[in-house]
Amino acid sequence: MTGSVPRRKTARTVLPPRRPAETRKLSWAGQTVYVTVGYDADHLRPREIFYNGGYRSGSDMEALVSDLCIALSVMLQHDGVTAASLARSMSTAVDLRTGTPKPAAILGLLLAELERPPAWSAELANRLRDAEQDVDGPQKGGSA
Repeated sequence: MTGSVPRRKTARTVLPPRRPAETRKLSWAGQTVYVTVGYDADHLRPREIFYNGGYRSGSDMEALVSDLCIALSVMLQHDGVTAASLARSMSTAVDLRTGTPKPAAILGLLLAELERPPAWSAELANRLRDAEQDVDGPQKGGSA
């Protein structure tokens, strides 16, 4: 093939059949939307997102959001792809009431949700810290 550009192939992570997940309620353009975020074995890195409902069954928006979730899930399962890296390329708009930036499209909102840590992240961090202290033993005070 002349003129073709070689592409670097990245490995896609195969997810286990059961994994931690969290369902979230979002609001977009006056509509409530539900998605479920699935996490890696570390319980912190998002690896997939599923559309659960909110738009009328069979509507264009239902199909669009469902397809966006599938595309994001496939991207997140490839090494080196993160929600943060994708979000940096998305458009933003300014909320006229507050003056704060917000996603310009629902894709940006989905990425923002993927960047938000799961509800259990603080508890998990505490457990990991406690486990490290147990391994290290009691802290010794003073100097010799």
